Amino acid sequence: MAALLHEYDIPWVAGVSGESFLPLLDGMRNESLPFLSTCHESGAAFLAVGYARASGRPGVIAVTRGPGASNALIGVHEASQANVPLVVLVGQLESGFRGRRALQEMEYTDVFRSAAKDVFEVTRPDQAPAAILAALRKAVTEPAGPVVVSIPADHFYGEVDEAAQTRLPQTPARHGVLSRAALDTIVAMIQGARRGAIICGADLAGGAAAEALDALAQRSGFGVLGGHAFPDVLPPDHPSWLGCSTIRGPRAVKQLLREADVLLVLGHRLGDRVTQGYLPLTARIAIVQPAPDIGWDEYLAAEFYYADPVAAVAQISERLAQSHDDREAEREARTAWVRSSRHALALEKQEIIAAEAREAGGVPFGAILEILDGALPDDANVVSDAGSFNDWFVRYFPFRAQRRYFGPLSGSMGYALPAAQGVQLALRGTRTVALVGDGAFLMTGLELATAVRLRLPITVVVFKNGIWGSIALHQDARFPGRRFAVDLPQPSFAALAESLGARGFSAQTTEEFSAAMEAACAGGPSLVEVTTDAVRPSPNSYLSLAAPLG
Repeated sequence: MAALLHEYDIPWVAGVSGESFLPLLDGMRNESLPFLSTCHESGAAFLAVGYARASGRPGVIAVTRGPGASNALIGVHEASQANVPLVVLVGQLESGFRGRRALQEMEYTDVFRSAAKDVFEVTRPDQAPAAILAALRKAVTEPAGPVVVSIPADHFYGEVDEAAQTRLPQTPARHGVLSRAALDTIVAMIQGARRGAIICGADLAGGAAAEALDALAQRSGFGVLGGHAFPDVLPPDHPSWLGCSTIRGPRAVKQLLREADVLLVLGHRLGDRVTQGYLPLTARIAIVQPAPDIGWDEYLAAEFYYADPVAAVAQISERLAQSHDDREAEREARTAWVRSSRHALALEKQEIIAAEAREAGGVPFGAILEILDGALPDDANVVSDAGSFNDWFVRYFPFRAQRRYFGPLSGSMGYALPAAQGVQLALRGTRTVALVGDGAFLMTGLELATAVRLRLPITVVVFKNGIWGSIALHQDARFPGRRFAVDLPQPSFAALAESLGARGFSAQTTEEFSAAMEAACAGGPSLVEVTTDAVRPSPNSYLSLAAPLG
């Protein structure tokens, strides 16, 4: 099995060593295939998901039965929500002990069925290689996702005829280009719109099609929105960029979603996050996605077209350029609506940043954003955890040039630090920063030791306000003045980083944070803890205090 993974260019397997897959570990040693030993199986899963997000290739982890597999479930859920290829090899209980409530016994087809794309159960030793190959193929086939392979411990010791193993064909292709009829329909929708927006998913993140998207925006007069967790589609100063539509989004984004009469959705599902909690949209909706994957909660009037979203951008743009439509006034009206929406977004930002500067305890996020922008290179990878602090970054951090953003689509806390390591392994030669709330750091912070062991140039920024910020926000809204069970312990995260072999810095002022970031980004693994406001942890917390600027 180790030789098979090596043959298919799997660069490493992550996990926590377990007695239920010892022969796999020994085979990896023989094959010189690295095993990236993490502190916890959730760390291994998030690391592999980060690698898969950044590389497009499957991440592979190996976990032991029972608790080991359970710990990895959170990463399987994230891979499913993010549609990234992940293969999980589980060392199952010995086959002769099954069904007797033996130590750590679980049925993984039951445990993982609701989260994984598929679960394969190996029942003979000679099935194991074929099951791994099938898992690798299924994980990358659109829509991509996690596949779990359960292998009883005794089957790892069985005999396998390597010569009889089938080799994988080329990765199945995604759907190609839009048909002529589909193009005609979509172009007619665009040309008939008064207020239109393009919502972009993972295929267009990281500026993957910025030039073609720029041409489409200009020719259509549509604005461009990044979907949930995709704030890096276009640079912030692009005249068509309307920001990222995600939970706790700006009021101006909600307003433009309500006002739009046509939405072109590229590689994104219209779930609760991108639609700001299932707003009652009245727009006509066209969705282009690489494979059939329609959920029951989609807007039922949406029209689906199966094609490569990146190719579709160029196709639609070219057809618009070739069109002899003479409704220039309508296109200019759409462009004017986009300008008006951008103005509303900018004004809301100014009001919030000004209110925070006046009221915030600790280091204001307005200053943090400015300092991080200056400290990080133009090709930096920003990997963020879930939490109220992240609202500031998906709204206001400038993802210009080649900067990329990776955040959890499932809302999983503890994601950023291990996922940043996977991103760094995929994008060597760049600098990666992990943005983490203090609560999330308490979940997977010890994975900093893994970054030290792998000598990865990662800087972890811990936002320290001593509360579960998102929960506090909900309590403030529903039970004003009655926060309860949201307090966090307050260790020295900088000292903990030092004890793990990384460099640690602590900042309570803007000046201290600026100096700390400059020093932290100059070398290997590092951590900066910065004190932030506990009363108003999210931009929306400042709306009631914002004084309109003239």
